[in-house]
Amino acid sequence: MYGYEWTGQNGIYRLSVNSKIEKEIRPVFKEELDYFGFNEHWTYPDTDAPLLWAEGIRRYILNGACVAEATGGGFYTKPTIKIYTEGLNLEPIDVDALWKENERLMLGLEKTSMDFIRKTHDKYEKQGMAFAVAFSGGKDSLVLLDLVSRTLSPDEFSVVFSNTGMELSTTIQSVEKAKKHWSSLKFYEAQSHLKPTDSWEEFGPPGRRMRWCCAVHKSVPTILLLRELTGNYNIKVVVFDGVRAEESATRADRDEISVGAKNINQINCSPILKWGTSELFIYLLHNDILFNKAYRKGLFRVGCIVCPMSSAWWDGIVNDCYPDEMRELLSNVENYARATKPDSEVKKFIEQGGWKARMGGRGLQNGGNRVVEKIADDKISFSFISKRQDWLQVCSILGPIVYKDNDIYTQLIDKQEFQFQISGEAKTVVTYWPYSKMDRFVLSHLRGIANKTAYCFGCKACEVQCPVNAFSITENGKIYIREDKCIHCCNCIEFTNGKGCLAAKSLSVTGGENGMDLKGMNRYQHFGLRRPWLEHYFEHKENCFTMGSLGTRQYDSLRVWLKEAGLLTATGKGAKSGVPTPLFNKVQPLGAGNPLTWAVIWTNLAYNSIISKWYMLNAPAGEIYEKNDLIFLLGDDYSKSTRDNAVTALLETFRHSPIGTVLKQGIPIPSGNSYKYSKQGWNTPDAVAILYALYMWAEATGRYTFTLGQMAAARGNAEAKGVDPVSIFGINPDRFKDILQDISLQFDKYIRTTFVADLDNVQLFPEYKSLDILDLIAK
Repeated sequence: MYGYEWTGQNGIYRLSVNSKIEKEIRPVFKEELDYFGFNEHWTYPDTDAPLLWAEGIRRYILNGACVAEATGGGFYTKPTIKIYTEGLNLEPIDVDALWKENERLMLGLEKTSMDFIRKTHDKYEKQGMAFAVAFSGGKDSLVLLDLVSRTLSPDEFSVVFSNTGMELSTTIQSVEKAKKHWSSLKFYEAQSHLKPTDSWEEFGPPGRRMRWCCAVHKSVPTILLLRELTGNYNIKVVVFDGVRAEESATRADRDEISVGAKNINQINCSPILKWGTSELFIYLLHNDILFNKAYRKGLFRVGCIVCPMSSAWWDGIVNDCYPDEMRELLSNVENYARATKPDSEVKKFIEQGGWKARMGGRGLQNGGNRVVEKIADDKISFSFISKRQDWLQVCSILGPIVYKDNDIYTQLIDKQEFQFQISGEAKTVVTYWPYSKMDRFVLSHLRGIANKTAYCFGCKACEVQCPVNAFSITENGKIYIREDKCIHCCNCIEFTNGKGCLAAKSLSVTGGENGMDLKGMNRYQHFGLRRPWLEHYFEHKENCFTMGSLGTRQYDSLRVWLKEAGLLTATGKGAKSGVPTPLFNKVQPLGAGNPLTWAVIWTNLAYNSIISKWYMLNAPAGEIYEKNDLIFLLGDDYSKSTRDNAVTALLETFRHSPIGTVLKQGIPIPSGNSYKYSKQGWNTPDAVAILYALYMWAEATGRYTFTLGQMAAARGNAEAKGVDPVSIFGINPDRFKDILQDISLQFDKYIRTTFVADLDNVQLFPEYKSLDILDLIAK
């Protein structure tokens, strides 16, 4: 990926490794200039060639100078133009000159990508895999397809257009033109068995982190099509895609080859991952393959006509230029907005993209929790408010039913026998026992089966996860398990990160409706806990509050954070003064720059800070969050200002302390004038920090001997008394067992573990307190 610099020639830029300009760039055509009324200010010819460039989508650039800029825009508002230079006389950009200026670098870039395509093909061909190019009709897939077609022969790969049913008409036209341009290639079309209107009705509108649409309407139909074409259910497919690192922070961390990232039978290869748009458009213009007319109107990307990942720029232009095509799906968004917002706020909510932050079923006709879980008397029961599938059919995913005695069944799950009973007038209660024998995997899988039973309507996202053709969806949308083939791998449950069902993930309710009382979440005057503030307190102790180094409101905020972190004991009327706690005396020698200090603070906030605990329980690791996402996820039980201030304080803590960047609870990523926050989880946790968190959990729950399954059972439950280390630090649950084993080897005086065969026991010692654990720091 190169930067670029302007040469002084009309519209010609030069690619360079050392160039400082690295903004996304796009060509601007006559159609866009006419659309925005530039013809009232500038003179330009009727030509198919580009006339100038736009940086960052909205800034119109002529030979390096910004001559105009677009502002605003949304579903109901066309972007407006500010003219900075009047009376311009634009000339067509010489595409041949642009190519000649950059020919050496471009040829090298092409060769690198084509060598990668050939080597990847030859490597996986030996393993008997099939090859496909994912084609969308957009600029990235056009470059990709041209490179692959120049590298491989037509019989070595197929081209698959995933028709989501939500494409612009110009995209369909682009695909048809591509078929004619590459007439020797095999083009196929993959399409979901569900109409978009039906899937949107079932799932609700997709959100930025609730993008069920990509699976249901793109990747799943593609896999099913390739299975049909090859006649091989177990076929593994190498998919060449047009993913580019420049497009997003998430894609920037992606590797050129991703095994199983989207599907267990799929390997994604990204030959143009490191291409920038400056190189991309040189290639397209030089080879005359810029087919999609939407680009000529000013759109920078083409995709689904209503998309949670789209920009206000896209929304404004598309709804203005393609209103009939957008109307049906936009009305679905409007219905959702009317169900969640007062009438006076609906338009603003949609215009500003609030609907794109949706993370649960609140406000949806199908939304809400359909399963009530209860644990008592060594049994776990699931009561169904409503069901879409039959438990007896779905539960065979976990293992065979080996015995039946009246209404009591015996099922073999992970080589252990469990009994279950289906009761209630409408057979709406399922009870399993003994609960004490269930590890975290059995519990997680049972919950997944419960969610499938309650929510599954047959979207087929699970079907492509099965490696042995045991899972299928019948024509009437019912789950059918071929028990003679099922190997009980539970891939069809685990791919949704704990929910067990894509529909359950989209429709279940979290936030203010998950049983957690959020009263008092806004205590911080919108200020976060900052490292310099902690240094100030560490140095001057309680005297810091009278020194005037901070403002009054900042001191008020600091006092609250310190109390919740367990470092300050409030004394005196109104808690205007205070003294350091015994915990302070343990961590103060470590200093405010030590990650362990902040791990202890974050653990105490799990018990005393409502907004911190809420974030731990409701914001899964491995996701990128925007401020509005978290405000929306908090629900509507509290005012917008209350939620805004609470989230602001939390995110300020991430930005100004090691909790965000070192403990990786919210790594700030610059995004325009604000930030996004990547919650990766603490992947290298300190042993003392984990042990401290374990003893805090034991003191809160009264359990000093427990199984990982019992700890996992309470995970994410707002009513649970303790918050376990997995939730506090965002640790991968599958790694937690190994972490505990390592800690028990280091500190066997304080913790013992037994993980042998079916035994799963953790023992702490009540003669020690969490405060005692911090004495291990000196040792």
